[in-house]
Amino acid sequence: MKTPESQLDEFDIRLLNALQENSRLTSIELSQVVHLSPTQCQRRLKKLEESSVISNYSAILNREKVGFEIIAIINVSLGKHTHFPGEDFKKLVNAHPEVLECWTMIGEYDFMLKVVAKNLNDLTNFMMKELLDMPIVANIRSNILLQQIKLTTALPL
Repeated sequence: MKTPESQLDEFDIRLLNALQENSRLTSIELSQVVHLSPTQCQRRLKKLEESSVISNYSAILNREKVGFEIIAIINVSLGKHTHFPGEDFKKLVNAHPEVLECWTMIGEYDFMLKVVAKNLNDLTNFMMKELLDMPIVANIRSNILLQQIKLTTALPL
């Protein structure tokens, strides 16, 4: 059985790397980077999109310039685990756009949230009034992130 990375050839990898660097490249610009015709690039691009190798295109915003001063990691432990109460927690997370990421975890905590807030008061309100008010939430631990050293969305192909 072929793994997804073994299905990618040198041209696919060049195309994906170019798009990870700048997803706004035109077909002509892509063809110059990848060294294929614009038609071949379009065909490969369509195949990568249809196979979900490329799952989405988006703009990466500067959070501070759009008013989000705080970014935090919040670890959450749920109470009883006799049945999986996580569905209620997932609904809460999906209802709050300030939650950028949510991961289930193995270890001391059940979930890890990456959250943005306009200020410390907004973050506190989210933690106290949303998370800790949920009966299934037993404990949270938060870390406010101070200085970004690296940010990339590019996978090392």
